[in-house]
Amino acid sequence: STMVTVARFGDIQEAVRLKMALEAQGISAFIPDEYTAYNAPPRFLTSPSGVRVQVDEQDVEVARKVIASEVKSRKFP
Repeated sequence: STMVTVARFGDIQEAVRLKMALEAQGISAFIPDEYTAYNAPPRFLTSPSGVRVQVDEQDVEVARKVIASEVKSRKFP
């Protein structure tokens, strides 16, 4: 299956929080940049790619609803 980026963050902790929120709703999430974000120089996090959170393409619509809900409740910027 194809993974789709649903969010990008300049902070690994924000990406992990979203991953946890998605998984709490039964959506498997993946942070392909996790190792790099923990070990790279800070300038990596200011790159356009940032720290990506990805889900399976079949979960994109539900994941975006979860993200919108999280943003609305101010859990994310």
